[in-house]
Amino acid sequence: METRSHLYFAPSAGRTSEDDQHYLIFHIPGNPGLITYYDPFLSTLHALLSSSPTSPSANFHICGHSLAGFETTEQTHNLAGLQAQIQHVDDLLYEEVDEVRHQSRQSPKVLLMGHSVGAYILLEIIRRHRRRIEGGAPDFDLIGGILLFPTITHIARSPSGMVASALLAIPRAAHIASAIIKSLTYLIPASFLYHLIRVFACFPEHAARTTAAFIKSPIGVKESLILGKDEMDMITNDKWGEEIWGAATEPGTNSKDTIHSNLVFFWGSNDKWVAQKTRNELIDARGFRRSKASSSTASSLSDASSPVDGWKPSMFIDDKKIPHGFCIKHSEVVAEQVRTWVEEIILNHNES
Repeated sequence: METRSHLYFAPSAGRTSEDDQHYLIFHIPGNPGLITYYDPFLSTLHALLSSSPTSPSANFHICGHSLAGFETTEQTHNLAGLQAQIQHVDDLLYEEVDEVRHQSRQSPKVLLMGHSVGAYILLEIIRRHRRRIEGGAPDFDLIGGILLFPTITHIARSPSGMVASALLAIPRAAHIASAIIKSLTYLIPASFLYHLIRVFACFPEHAARTTAAFIKSPIGVKESLILGKDEMDMITNDKWGEEIWGAATEPGTNSKDTIHSNLVFFWGSNDKWVAQKTRNELIDARGFRRSKASSSTASSLSDASSPVDGWKPSMFIDDKKIPHGFCIKHSEVVAEQVRTWVEEIILNHNES
């Protein structure tokens, strides 16, 4: 069983004109890093933005790639740790920017999205972007980032992280665990495994198909565990300075910068992969709003404005008990919330 390693949603036919602004929304998955987990989320977000009356002259290109090592084809693949994944995503982002530039004949404005460890990768991509432009290199216009259920500090202190870090500390744990899973599922056809997941995990079709492909993939399980070990070891202290946390609206020196960007963090209220203590400490230290964000009443970035610290990232806490793995059964409700933030990021950027 194979799944796609790349999702792309093009601007709606018939809406484009030469005067329209093109936007590239680039999504970075969590772990396991199969992009097809996010198919309903990205397709719903694309439909919402494409039909929005608040952005009639905007053309949205929405895309995402699987992380390295999570491909489900039988070709040879290499294992990738966290640093290699950051480089992999950085390379793919520039490929997508070039492709949209070729299609639209203009340089798109870029908005990044990241889920879980994808949010950590997102911040590292912004760091690299800043360094390029501060060095005088030409680069695309990065206008914002949306971090969904982000695992960006001390993941090993979270309830699930404490269990994972203990297990992954066992020597060769990733190799042993992946070998056990391979042996248990070797004789089970992917199609039958898919039905087992549908029945016993109660997964919807897209998630069951993706999970079956993940389990049967050449190195996907081992890659997930290798990456997970790096997450436990490397995602510790808040490692970013004003290059990230001052990236919202502070004045800068280069217009092709995140100086007029907006960073939006959407935290789970009871996320098992995020320790509430470290989450609250980060919000107090780095964010300018501690808010509830519900599916019925979308929280506005403008509601969080402050003349004193309005440059800080917007941080919201969900109050609907959406789980960390929202892409399994809660894609639509999160897409509704994200649509509001995308529109306001564009508005804020255009007004700056």
